[in-house]
Amino acid sequence: MLAFLSLAVSAVAQEGWVIETSSRKDYNGATMANGRLGVVTDDRPFTAREIVLAGVFDKEHENGVSRVARGPVFLNMELTVDGRKIQDKDFSDWSQTFDMKKAQLSTGVELKGYASFKYTVLAVRHLPYNAMSVVEVVPHKDFTLKVENVYGIPEEMSDIQASFGEGAQLVYQLNAATRTKMHRVSSSSMFMFDGEEPTVRRIKDADRDGMWFSVKLKKGQTYRFALVGAVCSTQDFKDPVNESKRFATFAYKSSIDYILEKHRAAWDELWQGDVIIEGDPESQLDIRHALYQLYSITRDNCPVGIAPMGLSSSDGYNGHYFWDTELWMYPPVLVMNPEAGRSLMDYRANCLPQAVQNALNHGYKGAQYPWEADTSGEECTPVWALTGTYEHHITADVGIAMWQYYCVTQDKDWLEETAWPVLKAVADFWLSRVQKNADGSYSIINVVGADEYAENVDDNAFTNGAAKRVLRDVTAAAKTLGKKVDPRWMEVSDNLVFTYNAEGVTMEYTGYDGQLIKQTDVNMLAYPLGVITDKDQIVRDIEYYFDRIDPNGPAMSNAIIAVLHARLGDPETAFKVFKKSYTDKLRPPFGVLSENADNSRVSFATGLGGILQSVIFGFAGVEITEEGIQQLPAKIPSHWKSLTVTGVGPERQTFRVDNPEYKTK
Repeated sequence: MLAFLSLAVSAVAQEGWVIETSSRKDYNGATMANGRLGVVTDDRPFTAREIVLAGVFDKEHENGVSRVARGPVFLNMELTVDGRKIQDKDFSDWSQTFDMKKAQLSTGVELKGYASFKYTVLAVRHLPYNAMSVVEVVPHKDFTLKVENVYGIPEEMSDIQASFGEGAQLVYQLNAATRTKMHRVSSSSMFMFDGEEPTVRRIKDADRDGMWFSVKLKKGQTYRFALVGAVCSTQDFKDPVNESKRFATFAYKSSIDYILEKHRAAWDELWQGDVIIEGDPESQLDIRHALYQLYSITRDNCPVGIAPMGLSSSDGYNGHYFWDTELWMYPPVLVMNPEAGRSLMDYRANCLPQAVQNALNHGYKGAQYPWEADTSGEECTPVWALTGTYEHHITADVGIAMWQYYCVTQDKDWLEETAWPVLKAVADFWLSRVQKNADGSYSIINVVGADEYAENVDDNAFTNGAAKRVLRDVTAAAKTLGKKVDPRWMEVSDNLVFTYNAEGVTMEYTGYDGQLIKQTDVNMLAYPLGVITDKDQIVRDIEYYFDRIDPNGPAMSNAIIAVLHARLGDPETAFKVFKKSYTDKLRPPFGVLSENADNSRVSFATGLGGILQSVIFGFAGVEITEEGIQQLPAKIPSHWKSLTVTGVGPERQTFRVDNPEYKTK
């Protein structure tokens, strides 16, 4: 059993897969998700905090922008023992076990004199709209147990309707309207039992609705049951009420063990893509946790984006999709699970018509992707934020990601049918967006940069760098497909303006004078954009900007600096910066990541993507090239024995880096 050193709490790690805790102090739940729904766990036994629905949006208020919707929480139970309602304070010996390999969270409690209880929550991986909790009871004496399932209904929901079927299918069903009635969300749940089934009845109290059953338990005879349910909405189904019933019934007609086995088999397949660190159990656990989170919020054939907080919150940035998807979370997803990466690209391809209209609305050609998006594909940024009007690099970011998918998979049919219309429209946008200068150079004026403290500036380094890179990528795509190459693509790409100070440092924008920056901007020209390759230039830019990054900024900047140091052959400095990127942002008891050290908004999936990039693309040297995935010369920190990345790309390659001096230490 290894100490989980990243957190000063009573948590331990078992073989890099399991985190255990007996502390409820400053509790931040782990999210059990399957790419379609996220169950945010709670420290209260037999309770979930909320269920977040991927791709389902309503407005934050009548005249507001969209916000991701929550579903009714059906995974709540109340216990009565021998006629006495059990409260949280009645339980003792509370503990939780978060098993990342099995993608489940188990809570153990003791009811003194009566029984030991274990309650396990999972978002069923092979059933995208289903979640389940499994309860095991070990009685210390004979007693009667009554279990009530009472839904938690989000406060913004209205027009609530409930029903209970007392025939062959004992299903409790609740459906309601979202905040401004854009959608209806339906949840259906059923109890499942091992062996003989007790009678399930409806709760008929004036202020409570749900279902319940009662059973007599015998001392020493373990009793197990489950609560399984499904959540559907009008975003995905014309008839979510009956679909949710069907999905709940489908699970109910299986066995508890069958669902658990299929769920774990699906996760075993995902975990063929793993990152294995020998010699550093703390970093091993942190990296695997990051990988678990990204696996849990993506899936094949699910064309939606990834919100900065994944499926762990309905509040963080309204659940919208930013460049966080393409630049931060997508690269590790792409190389570790290309089919999930395709889903993210299919989402952007599906939204091309809206992006074309958005460009027209702003007087440009081609496609202008929104800074904040939802499933509508339209701009969703709050109007008080200038980012929605001026942070245009997102359009280049989408195109770069499209080309990367082709590079990884070499799927020319996909490139032709899905990506090329997007890439061509992205190129058309930048040709219409640039401004030609008298000396033949090109400028992009009046933008918000990746450093969002820099508003309405000219020739922002990252924006120009992203445009330069995507125009190069579009040219490569056209040649690959035998399309006509527009010579203006490379003319603009080769002549975009970058400014430098007297010491030769790349300036963040025209007129930049050393101000504090929100997050890395210039340094991303070297990685991931690859438009700066000169090592001396990369070093100059790192040394200049490293101490100018706001220490209270988001948890991504240092991840980029770590990649650069690793690729420069300095793994010791890279490791220090890698740890600096996240350790002060981990929240107890499971190490979920907050956006920065001063807030509790979790789990920050964008930062998790950065952490993974530090290891996969930095220390392991994985590189996406036009010929596929390759490995650069790589070095690992001196205290690591080895680093192995398995299941990479469509061919499930393995990349390994050994420390030849480790045995002599």
